[in-house]
Amino acid sequence: MERIKLVDFLKIPKEKLTSKVICFPTDTVYGVGALFNDKVAIDKIYEMKNRSRTKPLANLCSGVNQITELGILIPEKARELIRKYWPGALTIIFKHGEEKISFRMPDSDVALQILDKLGIMTTTSVNESGEKELNNYDEINAKFGNYIDYFIAEEVELSKVPSTVIDVSENEIKVLREGAIKL
Repeated sequence: MERIKLVDFLKIPKEKLTSKVICFPTDTVYGVGALFNDKVAIDKIYEMKNRSRTKPLANLCSGVNQITELGILIPEKARELIRKYWPGALTIIFKHGEEKISFRMPDSDVALQILDKLGIMTTTSVNESGEKELNNYDEINAKFGNYIDYFIAEEVELSKVPSTVIDVSENEIKVLREGAIKL
């Protein structure tokens, strides 16, 4: 695992990050991520977490335009929540064809700079599935250093409270996990 400052990480061309797992701070907890649709890196994340493949990962975006560019329709109820809570700790599950897909726009300058450069990233917290999140370099390196290619080393304040997760895929708002935002 290479420990790297954000300014240096942002100099790496996107194509050199294919198949790479990146660890970086968000507004809530540290996350591990991969380029959107990067099957190799996403498989590494599932393996590192011992996570069931039936449990989808979330996606982080830097704006609504990244979602709509995928052809995802955003219901008006969701748009209202996005205007109120994004950037922030609200993950929203949308309908995308026959599938469901989730997005969150983090309230983190570090994460938003990464997402502006790389586009959507498929992400999850840094932990073994079902265990407590790890939020410092030494713990992350000891447990997952063999899986993570880059660790973005920036001093940030984390809430350490996971995001609230809602599902709007059926045209109603269902709270699946209450986290930092109380709805």
